[in-house]
Amino acid sequence: MDGHLNFWKGKRVLLTGHTGFKGTWMSVMLENLGAEICGYSLPLSKSSFYYKVSPNIKYHVEGDISDEKKVFQTIDAFQPEIIIHLASHSSLEGSTKIPDFILRTNFMGCMNVLEASRKLECIKAVVIVTSDKCYQNMETDEPYVEDSPLGAKDPYSTSKVCQELLTSCYEDTFLGKEGKNIGIATARASNVIGAGDYNISRLMPYLLDSYLNDNVPQIRNPYAIRPWQFVLDVLYGYLLLTKKLYESSGITSEYNGAYNFGPREDGFVQVGEVAQMVGRCFENATFIQKEAKDHIRQETQVLKLDSSKAQKVLNWKPQKSLEEAVSLTVDFVKKEKMGIETARLCREQVDSYLEGVR
Repeated sequence: MDGHLNFWKGKRVLLTGHTGFKGTWMSVMLENLGAEICGYSLPLSKSSFYYKVSPNIKYHVEGDISDEKKVFQTIDAFQPEIIIHLASHSSLEGSTKIPDFILRTNFMGCMNVLEASRKLECIKAVVIVTSDKCYQNMETDEPYVEDSPLGAKDPYSTSKVCQELLTSCYEDTFLGKEGKNIGIATARASNVIGAGDYNISRLMPYLLDSYLNDNVPQIRNPYAIRPWQFVLDVLYGYLLLTKKLYESSGITSEYNGAYNFGPREDGFVQVGEVAQMVGRCFENATFIQKEAKDHIRQETQVLKLDSSKAQKVLNWKPQKSLEEAVSLTVDFVKKEKMGIETARLCREQVDSYLEGVR
């Protein structure tokens, strides 16, 4: 195994939200790389992607990320070197119905992780995964860079801005150069595409659910430009970032801060183009446009990310084009429907991806 991946062998990693869409893929990647994982998440559903894949995680803790006492007890008992915080409520459209839950989960959950990092001596690196939705809507074709203004107009995006500000506060006050000198950063990723995402409030799972069941999807904002990329590209970026933070912990804080993880140039396309791309995999299935609700009209029409920092500092770059990401995802779900085991398909994709970046 190449050195940059061999780093993970034997590392004690606390992974929050490990049973979610990205959490499941990350669990399998870390399992593949030989890390010792403690996962913390809400009770597991038997219909979940995680249940079907069943990653080999020795420590599985069920709990609410907003439960300060349980979060601390879990982290203290496991004594991780690394925390990757994925636990989050991640639906923009649904956030207006339950804003208190969104803010409590995303803000308080983040604070609980940071508080444990402040109090415990074992932790060397912390990555807080936020979102590209943290940027102030500037309605510009220019890609957002890490020091672009933050801002929000809906509960979900607000919770992500809060996570960014809270992490910056803890870094400056407790964990960074003025405190314990822990390696700490936020990761701002674009819309990710991959099998196992069952949240049909998001575009890709909604399209797949519609086309697989011979329904015509209704798209609320087909002309909006968004960044789209393969899920394993993003997670590989998180791994590189975590490694860099760990290795600089106690030495320098120069790698702390925020990092964008966006796609190749071909990944900045309209929502409708993605729908057409997926539709071509289902005998040119089509879609119709639906009227957007008021709060959705506040969404920016153009959202692009500049990932130059991650490329320069971490030597990270997306391995897959948008076409490849869509093809890999559709191929996965079609094989699932044919009866091939989800766990096998997942591990084969992870094995193939990691082999490509060794």
